[in-house]
Amino acid sequence: MPEKFIVLDPTLEVETQRVERVPRPAKIRVLGLLDNGKRNSDKLLQEIAELVKADHPDITLNYYRKASAYRPAPSDLLDQVVAECDAVLVGIGD
Repeated sequence: MPEKFIVLDPTLEVETQRVERVPRPAKIRVLGLLDNGKRNSDKLLQEIAELVKADHPDITLNYYRKASAYRPAPSDLLDQVVAECDAVLVGIGD
């Protein structure tokens, strides 16, 4: 008698809570640049910072960096970014 053939389904259905997006600010005065810690993400954000400053010299840029690309940003860092910035760009390197 042949062995039973077992098929495993590797997919996972996860229930998630829907989170509404925050409305866009009418004016951005402070733009945060969050470096995710991957190689070259700092270079990408430096290029973006130069472009933003050239087109919008009145915007203040705040630079932040995660310790590692492979771990979520610490809550205290995210709280600081939210408190200090009107909008944030996250740089992903490689």
